Amino acid sequence: MMHRFQTFFAFSKCVQKLNLIFGFLLMHHFSIAQVDSSKVLSLNEFMEIVKLYHPVAKQANLIPQQAREELRIARGGWDPLIYSDYDQKTFDGVNYYSYFENSVKVPTWYGIEVKAGYDFIYGDRINSESKLPKDGLGYLGISVPLGKNLFIDKKRAALQQAKIFQEASQQQKLVILNDVLFDALKAYYDWSYAYNEFLIFTEAVNVAIVRNEATIKSALYGDRPNIDTVESLTQLQSRQFQRNEARLKFLSTSFELSNFLWLDNNISRPIDTTLVPVGVTSDFLSNTVDLSKLQELEVQVRSAHPEILNYNFKLNQLNVERRLKLENLKPTLNANYNIISERFNFQSTAGLLFTNNYKFGINFSMPLTFAQGRGELKLTKLKIQNTQLDLDYKTQQLLNKLRTYYNELIILQQQTRLYEQQIAALKQLFDGESNRFVNGESSLFLVNAREIAYLSAQVKLRELQTKYYKTEAAVKWSAGQLGQ
Repeated sequence: MMHRFQTFFAFSKCVQKLNLIFGFLLMHHFSIAQVDSSKVLSLNEFMEIVKLYHPVAKQANLIPQQAREELRIARGGWDPLIYSDYDQKTFDGVNYYSYFENSVKVPTWYGIEVKAGYDFIYGDRINSESKLPKDGLGYLGISVPLGKNLFIDKKRAALQQAKIFQEASQQQKLVILNDVLFDALKAYYDWSYAYNEFLIFTEAVNVAIVRNEATIKSALYGDRPNIDTVESLTQLQSRQFQRNEARLKFLSTSFELSNFLWLDNNISRPIDTTLVPVGVTSDFLSNTVDLSKLQELEVQVRSAHPEILNYNFKLNQLNVERRLKLENLKPTLNANYNIISERFNFQSTAGLLFTNNYKFGINFSMPLTFAQGRGELKLTKLKIQNTQLDLDYKTQQLLNKLRTYYNELIILQQQTRLYEQQIAALKQLFDGESNRFVNGESSLFLVNAREIAYLSAQVKLRELQTKYYKTEAAVKWSAGQLGQ
């Protein structure tokens, strides 16, 4: 009878060990199945969605279109102008005059304006100087600025500035994309961290369930004191509490992530609780920064960062404005010359140049002090000086941010590697203590202590990895690379 009891007791202990081992396998199967049954959103897929459908990204894409229309408006200053005017006066049954003027004006680049026209006039009370041939009078002429507006005028300045704005619009677009993609990356990394923390505590709950059931069975067989069941239950409840908190954090970060998930028709994408991030060891590593190229990144900030280029474009626009203000310090001197001919026939030598059949005029004006012009020029120079100071400050600010994030990235990389080694050691200690517990050589208290250290290290590693990837994104953001 005693032999049968010992055999049964040994068999029951084997069953307990098998249940524990089976529980560990079931726990790993549960974690894998949970990922497989979910829809995985990779980092690259997420970034493409943000670039294509996010409202701010779409607004950024509108800036080059606005610049093209601004350029179209500026070029409109060189549109040929067709002009017609009909004026008639009749009083007390008398037709004083009927005047019909038609002309076309074609502006050219250097402020020269070419014009042609044909005028008719008839009536009973026409002034002698206004009389025209019976069939009307045609003219072909030119207007030339000889002083102010010879080298640049408002139309040419507006066109040059519009061309500069078109180039700058691409950089403005990159600035906006750089910022929104940086915010999107941080949201994705926080979401990924929350999900991995939830998986860690889900796994811990499964282990605690198996351990609690094994402890209850051991207490029923008299292999362990009943107080151990209280210990295992409190461990299970503690893990469940941590898992619920992690689940809440994951849901919160999912809502934050949804701010960047939009559909093609400008409708925000509904929250999908089955959507999970990709593992931190797959396409995360394909976006890593080369930590040996700080000087190259600094050169890129100075020469190719979109914010820096924007300041350079602004300086170019201000230089165009300075040239225009300088031109305004010149006196106005315009010359007009028109050859005139009946029936629009200019082949007669009698109508050439200043010999016959022409109309010529010069107009001149000049302010005595040029107070307005000097003030506007000085104001433009102050704008240039102010923009240059902003450029110098922004350059130094971006360089310091780059260096700060870069050094932080190096330290985080070292810290992450150290923690990976520490986790391997803590896992080995936890597995060893668990085996001793199964064999009845350890206490539940020691197993719990090892597990707490192992869980805390896993969470800390995920936190370090998240900080690393967020800092890596910050390095790319400070270098202006995210929108490119």
